[in-house]
Amino acid sequence: MEFGDYRFEHFLHGHKDQLEAGGIPPELWGSLYSKLMQQTFDAGNYFRILCEETDDGRNWSVFATRNLHPIDEYNIFLIDHAWTFRPQQAREQLEEHPQLVDRMARLLDITAVSVFSPFPFIGSLLTISLSDAPLPRLESVDARLCCIVNEDDTMIDAILRKMWQYIQTYTVRFKPVDEEGMPVWYIMDEFGVRISHSDTPNVRVVPLYFIPHNAAYSVVFLIKEVADEEICRDYADNILARRQPEWRRYLMMPWLEKEFELEEEIERQPPDENFFISGRTLDALPTDADQQLAVEALKKRDLSRPLRIYADGLQMIESLSEVKYEEVCNWRDADVLWLKRHFLSVLFVIFPHESCLTVKDLLSAILMDQNGGEGPTCFNLNTELPLFVSYFLHRQANGLENIWIIKPWNLARGMDMFVSNDLRQIIRLTESGPKIACKYVEHPVLFPRVDNQCRVKFDLRYIVFVTRVRPLRAYVYNNFWIRFALNEFSLHRLDDVNTHFTVFNYGDDTKVLQMECPKFIKHIEEAHPCIKWANVQKQINQVLRNALDAACHWDPPRGMAKNAQSRAMYGADVMLKWKVQPTLLEFNFMPDCERAINYYPDFADTVFRTLFLNDINPKLVTEI
Repeated sequence: MEFGDYRFEHFLHGHKDQLEAGGIPPELWGSLYSKLMQQTFDAGNYFRILCEETDDGRNWSVFATRNLHPIDEYNIFLIDHAWTFRPQQAREQLEEHPQLVDRMARLLDITAVSVFSPFPFIGSLLTISLSDAPLPRLESVDARLCCIVNEDDTMIDAILRKMWQYIQTYTVRFKPVDEEGMPVWYIMDEFGVRISHSDTPNVRVVPLYFIPHNAAYSVVFLIKEVADEEICRDYADNILARRQPEWRRYLMMPWLEKEFELEEEIERQPPDENFFISGRTLDALPTDADQQLAVEALKKRDLSRPLRIYADGLQMIESLSEVKYEEVCNWRDADVLWLKRHFLSVLFVIFPHESCLTVKDLLSAILMDQNGGEGPTCFNLNTELPLFVSYFLHRQANGLENIWIIKPWNLARGMDMFVSNDLRQIIRLTESGPKIACKYVEHPVLFPRVDNQCRVKFDLRYIVFVTRVRPLRAYVYNNFWIRFALNEFSLHRLDDVNTHFTVFNYGDDTKVLQMECPKFIKHIEEAHPCIKWANVQKQINQVLRNALDAACHWDPPRGMAKNAQSRAMYGADVMLKWKVQPTLLEFNFMPDCERAINYYPDFADTVFRTLFLNDINPKLVTEI
């Protein structure tokens, strides 16, 4: 079985991991290869689509037109994808392509009438087939809900809200962390979206990224014999559902037709040690003998000679002007290991178990546990989804603001982040990887952006140096940099990245407003006469110190470990709430310092003098 130069063995070499992960039986691999190579979309020869219109809305279903057996090699079918996108770009794509809006409205059963008024439903049964068929099974739960849209919503708003009941996700990774490896979402074609849900499904539908076409398809295959009946899949067939089967009712919430029922609020318990080790690789800890050797060696260092540096990135090293150094090729010959990667068994450039500070869900846990650094309320959706749902519903019932920012555990630069008040969307986002949900700062201090006259949100990036823990010794670089949003702040469109996010320097540079600290301080004090920056800075320093104290409070793995050889530099992000209250957003390990290097000629030298030469300049850094 061959098609040109791309033979079946090539297909297996490139796709076997996907085939096995998707649970596709090996007996079907050959037929799948053939259909992919020939672009055979033959589901219409085996199935028909039915639409039942009732007073409650339209119910779609897909019926087999013949008896089908799971291990028949031909009973595997391709589904094309109607739209593949990243949700952050969905509105823009819809606004630019009216034909896409039309197709999505049809797929999602949204009409111009439904945007502004209820459907005038009549009871009738429509069929997209010339032959008759029985009505759908009663035990089949159809997820195609009627779209309830406010009068001021547009068709695009309706699509963006309802799509979370239809779309699926996959990730293709070419590099460890890269924009190309970020999750993408897709909606299947008119056949795929009509397959209903059942808790006892008879088919599976899984995505497969086909390398020769650089494109993804969905694959339908049977898991039970089907005899001229409706086919159904399990909408909650995902990793989290398999890990936490008791959460099934929460994971099915996006497809429930009625409002979520409010139950007794679940009491939140402080995190235990298992929370810090479950599913994580633990750092190696130095022995007492290692520590003693390190202390003696550090005492004998000759600080008058050039620093010998072993580095995996030269951005900072090449910016040194006053600190004398030489690069070495063997790390054993180095005084300093300057590494951007996190090594579990190398104890020179990081503090063991600093993940309690740099991993978002762990930082939230230590802050909650210690009532330390001021941070937003956060939930780890991989371990606390029922708790989050309970908290969300009780806030909703009490009429409280309920906007959340959803972040991946360990990515920065605004990657894969969302702002949402839609519980359905938040639950679905757990399918694209581990997430935390943090309470969004709905009332931030705003800055009058000088280039477009918009009052925008902003955050502040501080560089924090830690030279010792237990007891803690830490410093903050006196200059910070400011990251501005682009659009006037508003809670009207939570999907607008130009309103709710501030990191643009990895994408469109034209959106970046560069401003040095003195100019920012002058403008913010003029815009808000109640602000005296010297007082605000003291509060920020205390917030940073509180977070570090919380990270050092417990022994590993709940806290950072003492290590004489370790030094660390972190990027700490802070926002100001409306009453000028600093709130800590996150700590980042070995942050990108390109802006600091370009803005402040002393920065690189200050980093190395503070961390490695015990040369503390109070004009440049402040102990916290």
